Parts: sequence; C-alpha cells; structure tokens
Amino acid sequence: MNLPARIKPPSWLNRNVFGWSMFDFANQAFTLVILTAMFNVYFTEYIVPTTEVLAEDGSVKLDDDGEPKTDASRGRQLWAVCGVITQILIILLGPILGAIADFTGAKKKLLLITWLGCVVFTASLGLVGPGAIALGMTLFIVAYLFYGAGENFMASFLPEISTHRTMGRVSAFGWTVGYIGGLLCLAGAVVLLFTIEAPNSYRWICVWAGVFFFFGALPTFILLRERKEAEEMPAGYNYVTIGFRRLKETFRELRQFRWLFQFLLIMTVYFAGLQIIFWFAGVMTRELFGFGEQKMGIFILQITLTAIVGAVVTANVQDRIGARNFLLICMAFWTLTILSAAFATQEVTFWIVGNAIGLGIGALGTASRAMVGLFSPQHKAAEFFGFFGFAHKLAAIIGLSSMTLAEFVFAGNFHYVAASGSIFFILGFGLLWTIDEKKGRISALKSERAFRRRAIAASDAH
Repeated sequence: MNLPARIKPPSWLNRNVFGWSMFDFANQAFTLVILTAMFNVYFTEYIVPTTEVLAEDGSVKLDDDGEPKTDASRGRQLWAVCGVITQILIILLGPILGAIADFTGAKKKLLLITWLGCVVFTASLGLVGPGAIALGMTLFIVAYLFYGAGENFMASFLPEISTHRTMGRVSAFGWTVGYIGGLLCLAGAVVLLFTIEAPNSYRWICVWAGVFFFFGALPTFILLRERKEAEEMPAGYNYVTIGFRRLKETFRELRQFRWLFQFLLIMTVYFAGLQIIFWFAGVMTRELFGFGEQKMGIFILQITLTAIVGAVVTANVQDRIGARNFLLICMAFWTLTILSAAFATQEVTFWIVGNAIGLGIGALGTASRAMVGLFSPQHKAAEFFGFFGFAHKLAAIIGLSSMTLAEFVFAGNFHYVAASGSIFFILGFGLLWTIDEKKGRISALKSERAFRRRAIAASDAH
C-alpha cells in the first residue's frame, strides 16, 4: 500500500543523506558542548586559575553581589592559543588529506579513524583537573585535530549524495539534524551541571560528550556509502606525493575555479566573526551578564533550539533566492545581532538576542557549506572541501587573534571586545557582492563533464 503523497519523504532524503546527517548529529557533542558551551568555561575559569581584580588602593574589587571580582583574561588568552595552534596544524594537513581521500576513495575509512580519535580524546578531557594547564591544552589540541580532519572528510561527501538543485536542502537537513543532536547532548550536560557541583560537573560533561559522539555516529558508518572508486596509483608515487601532486594541480587550475577560491577568501573574512562566537559563547554569558553554570547551560540550550529553526529556514529559502543572496541577508543580520549582544544593558535583552544568535548560526553555516558544494566538481570534492576546512581554520586564527588584540586595546572591557566581531560581517557583506553564483556553478559543471569524458576515453583505450 502506497503512503499518501503528503507524508512521503522528499526524493533527496535517502539512506546516504540520513547517514551523513547523523555524523552532524553526533559531532555536536564536540562542537557545541566542548568547544562552544562548556569546556571553554572550565578551561578559562578552573583549569587556568583566575586572579582577583584589585582597586587602586590595593583592595579587592567586588561585583554587584558583593563577591570578589576575578580576572579570567589569562585563561581566555591561553584558550585562544589552543585554537590558533590547532587551526595552523589542520591548515597544513587538511588539503593534503583531502587529496589523498579523493584519489584513494578512502574518505569513509579516514572518517572512521578521525571519529574514533576524537571520541577517545574528548572523553579523556575528563581527566583534566583544575590547574593542569599543560595536560588540558594537549588533550584538547589532539581532540580538535581529529575533529577538524573529520569535518573535512564529512563535508566532502555532500556533492556525492546530492545534486546542484538539492544541495542547499541536503546541507540544511544535515545542520538541522546536527542541532537536534546538539540539543540532546547539551540537555544531558545541563543535567550534570544541576546534579554535580562545579568543577567536577565539567569533567563528567567531557566524558558524556565522548560517549554521545561514539553512539550518535554509528548510523553514519552503517548507512553512508562511498561512491567514488579508487584510481590507479601512478608509478613512482605514494599517497603523500600524490596528495601534493593533486594539490599542485588544483592551484594550476585556480583560474578555472576562480569563483570557488574567491568565495573561500570572503568566507574566511566573515567566518572570523563567527569563530569568536563558537570559541567564546559560554565565556560571553559569564563576562557580559555574570551567568552561573545552570543559567549559562539554559541560555546555550535556547541558542541551539533557534539554530534548528535557522537551518530549517535556510532549507526553504536558500535554493529559491540563491546562496549568495541568502548570505548577504545573513551578513546584515549578524552585524545587528553582535552589536545588540555586546551593548545589551538588560538581561532580558540578552536572552532575546540569544535567539537571534541561534538563528544566525544555523543559517550561515549551512548556506556557506552549500555554496562551496555548488562551486565544487564532484571528482575534486574532498580536495576542495579540504580548502573549505583551510578557510574555516584560517578564519579561526584571524578571529581568535583579533579577540586577543581587542582585549589589549580595550583593556579587558568585554563589551567592546565582543562588539569588535561585527567588523568581519560588515566586510563580508561588501565582498559578497563580487561573487557571481551562476558562473561559479557553470565552472564546476564544466569540470565534471571534462573529467567524465577523460574517464570514458581512458576506459575505451583499455
């Protein structure tokens, strides 16, 4: 018996898309819980000891509740250092790993290795106690390296499991499922905040995140199939040298893929602003309005809920008005949101702005990933998404470095420090007008056709 048409799933939603999306579901345990919401607070306030703020007469300053004011700037600076180190390493490795994955057809195997590595080292963050700065930095950097490499491999499946017409919807579906996973994992973390006293609650949250990532991603390796077959290795090459050769070929073809690389440069600019939110969201709730652990957890839960809405809106709108036009709307939206959050004077305003932050994260992330997919020919997918990872990581270096500089310029006034992030979205708005989405799509399609013709000719020759 056939199901009524109104409840049939859309044609693009198949086992591969669902399996691919479940990795987004699972890895939010690291993205949201470890990176954005919880571990950054634990690191900046407990692993790295805070110092009391002194008045001019040498006495300890008190906050509005009569408690001693503390300065966590050293922790924030070391947290930024962790971010910069990881991004530099992933920048160096990402495009090469992508080229190797494309050539060998081994994206799924490489994804499996990076997933298991991230799971183990994420859970091991629970071993880090207050004051163990070196151990905390080391374990986090290794965990993030596995996470970042896996992100590149996962994103490179997008052109294989979708078409140019459905890519926006598939990408948005992945982000939506991802934020549902983030919501569930974060809810468990908030329960731990309410039931276990800090700082031990943060240590158990790390273990919980690792367990969630492990079980949540299992459907990916059951359902997702890799379509691209391995090519024959040329004589005299190995996986590393062939990776460098593919990378060299990509740069040689830079003119043909002009729109992709131009967009990646622009994406680097506005993602620098978004990275500030990713790395310091939990810290911002503490610094701007003095949220406690429980209130901070609820605030991040709210952001995650609205991020789901943002991803759904993207799915319905982006394919209709075009990815570039949608991104222009995102730039204006983010500029207003950042400034409103930085200078909010009442807590209720901050809660309202939190909804806007969630909407913006869900929309901007899925639209950017879809744009890269639209400009990428399928046979170069992993390699180009390696450059997507490159741009993402370079943006983090720029954003985190600018955050540290802003702390120095504004003498730790976190309102001005947070507001400085809006500069990147203003620049992104202006630069996006230079992108021709139609020409970028045509360039990718021409490259795919040429590759197929060469493959057919080679097959006929044999």
